[in-house]
Amino acid sequence: MANPDGSGEVAVVGVTKRYGETVAVKDLSLTIPHGAYCCLLGPSGCGKTTILRMIAGHEMPSKGDIRIGGTSVLGLPQIKRGTAMMFQSYALFPHRSVLDNVAFALKMRGAGLSERHATARELLAKVQLEKFANRLPPQLSGGQQQRVALARALITNPRVLLLDEPLSALDEYLRLRMRGELRRVQKELGITFIHVTHTQLEAIAVADMVVVMANGHIEQAASARDIFVAPRNAYVTRFVGGQNVLCGVVEGVSDGTAVLTSRQGARLAFPIDGRQPARGAELYGSIRRDRIAIEKLPAGSLPPNELNAIVGEVHTIENQGSYVKVTIDLGDEEEFVAHMVDDEFFRDPLDIGDRVVARWSASDVNLLDDGLNVRPAMPMAAAAS
Repeated sequence: MANPDGSGEVAVVGVTKRYGETVAVKDLSLTIPHGAYCCLLGPSGCGKTTILRMIAGHEMPSKGDIRIGGTSVLGLPQIKRGTAMMFQSYALFPHRSVLDNVAFALKMRGAGLSERHATARELLAKVQLEKFANRLPPQLSGGQQQRVALARALITNPRVLLLDEPLSALDEYLRLRMRGELRRVQKELGITFIHVTHTQLEAIAVADMVVVMANGHIEQAASARDIFVAPRNAYVTRFVGGQNVLCGVVEGVSDGTAVLTSRQGARLAFPIDGRQPARGAELYGSIRRDRIAIEKLPAGSLPPNELNAIVGEVHTIENQGSYVKVTIDLGDEEEFVAHMVDDEFFRDPLDIGDRVVARWSASDVNLLDDGLNVRPAMPMAAAAS
């Protein structure tokens, strides 16, 4: 069912969008390959929905160009862009049957009853709702209404499907099911999906490509795996989650590893990938929460004198089923979290207030861009004091 009329590659080229004095998107460039499932991820107000609306033609850029299949679509209506929009609110007609809701766009284009119903039934089969064709939307569950909205958006055979927070109205169970359904349909159709969300796990679960945004610009655009395991900077690390941000001042470099001192006095080791940070420079790294080992410290024992070992008190404990989330208070504003396998945790359970040491391997540290081009943060004598 993929559109045979051209490529669904989307290129946003040097786009700026202003609303009066407010700049919602600033000089942003992004290429989304044909057939990709791309998620625009970021907090409210970062510009992700504005980009979606400009691709759809609901907003015009103040500057720059938007191309679909290599051709500028500025000034073109949606019907001529080869795009379709699936909104956060399903916007189904409550008095029309499921079949007629899905077929409505073809009716507006002048298709005959038999043609539009045949096409609508084909799409309802793809979203596994063919037996509900004669029901009214209020007679369906939220997840079923979502699938009706998906089928209706696809009936015009678009090159690009735009999804604006499509799962936000669903409960957790339905949201997990619909994530898989969206991915399955996208793979089957082979068209480009651009999905706006502020939910990190949703983006990682469905997307080939994740674009993390902040304040109208892109912080990182990469595969879902790279966004999770190799975030570019501290902002992406903190927003996407699953990792802790580490920071320290360089004491020295040896054999491709920098030894640093953290603000709390812990000694850290980062791989530096062939770079040569200056002595006294401040470096940032990230460590995955599931790569951290935790050990309870006996009362009165001294902190261990080793690299990549920090001491703190257990602040919160959350059982997540297959793992236990343990948050450690290090005495500063930076949250430090470890994920312990459930069997390991319950063999000798920790309690809130326990003094623990967290350890990890230097090879598991991901070097972040923050600080790499910064002059030394302070004299080493001051750093050690």
